[in-house]
Amino acid sequence: MKKTLLFNILFYFVIISFLYSAGETSFNFLKISQGARQSGLGEAFTGVADDVNAIYWNPAGLAQLTRQQVCLLHSVWLVDVNYEYLAYAIPVIGVGTFGIYGTFLAGHITITDENPVTGQYIITDDIARASDINITLAYAKKLSEIVGDNSVFSDMYAGLNINITMENIYEDTGNGFGTNLGILYYPRYQNYSFGLMILNAGIASERPTLPFAIKLGFGYRFSFENILSPFTDEGYYKFSENDSALAIDLIYYPIEQTTKANFGAEKYWNLNKFHSVAVRLGYKFGSDLGLLAGLTVGAGYRLTLNENFQFDFDYAFVPYGDLGESHRISITGKMFGPAETNYFENKEEAVKYYKEGYELLYNKKYAEAILKFSESLKRYKNYAQAYMGMGACFLRLGKKETAKKVYELALQNDPNNQKLKEFIESTKWDIK
Repeated sequence: MKKTLLFNILFYFVIISFLYSAGETSFNFLKISQGARQSGLGEAFTGVADDVNAIYWNPAGLAQLTRQQVCLLHSVWLVDVNYEYLAYAIPVIGVGTFGIYGTFLAGHITITDENPVTGQYIITDDIARASDINITLAYAKKLSEIVGDNSVFSDMYAGLNINITMENIYEDTGNGFGTNLGILYYPRYQNYSFGLMILNAGIASERPTLPFAIKLGFGYRFSFENILSPFTDEGYYKFSENDSALAIDLIYYPIEQTTKANFGAEKYWNLNKFHSVAVRLGYKFGSDLGLLAGLTVGAGYRLTLNENFQFDFDYAFVPYGDLGESHRISITGKMFGPAETNYFENKEEAVKYYKEGYELLYNKKYAEAILKFSESLKRYKNYAQAYMGMGACFLRLGKKETAKKVYELALQNDPNNQKLKEFIESTKWDIK
């Protein structure tokens, strides 16, 4: 009797299991990252989750979306295996955000037989195929739409996804069902965010289990050119557009009893109002394939047609040591709505903080007043009176140079204020 050898077709699934430490689990292709941007960030995205790929990384992040998004990814994986990914998300006002994605991983190899007489291996005309298919549905909602804007939960987002998986390796098949739960905390007017994700809380048939994991993520957005502003007086009144991000993920696999950490950073440069470019760098700690195998690099190009249409073209290079490397390319379209932001103009709250700051200024509590005026400006960045109040505080604290800058910002936002203009011109600033 002939012995059929499927070494090659099984080999790439062995690689997948090895890469993801999956000796006790099946469906390990579910750990393959979705999105070239996220791959370039070292797969640290749980605490950021700000685009359509949040369906996979943290479904709660979908609630941040203000427009429809679609992402298409192609990855040349190991051993000539192709990996395809398509995702779509749509926010529905008053209801929440819905998302769906599908993945397809496939490869094939010619079967060889062993001749029982000679012991030689003969290439046949038969083909052995293997494939993995996953379909995931997701839903997310802002908790502020449920509990209101004044609750401790108002800055939180919650989401879940349900995935159905089908795995086929030659004549062996397996099916699985999993549920992922996510929470994202992203305070309004702040640059930091936290994410929590429970992955694959489900069951699998004809396989031991789905890969179960708990992820904790942190994200921080900032302006690279003004990175030190938060540590200086400028941080109270200068709110630059964020063009950079840092992200950290901690992942715990209870079944494998391992903990891993991922780190990522990205920087955007605006060439003009239509074109932007980005670079990304990431590192996945705990790789079994050597130090360089944890390194990831990426690049991106953003085309902004207008405020309602934007397209991102992203690339990532992910090495796997002696096993080779993976190239990932994705296109993300963001359509039919304004860009996502954590800035929400609220003049009513701005006036409230301004009045509190003015009272503190009147009582000579200048440092506390500056904080109130700063909160006012975060909610209404063109509020001239708040700049004037802050300028008065800095002036009384003896910080004349800073005071002058703030007063000039007040004048920029209220150019017809003749008294303010005369005050700036007549004051002896004595700035060296």
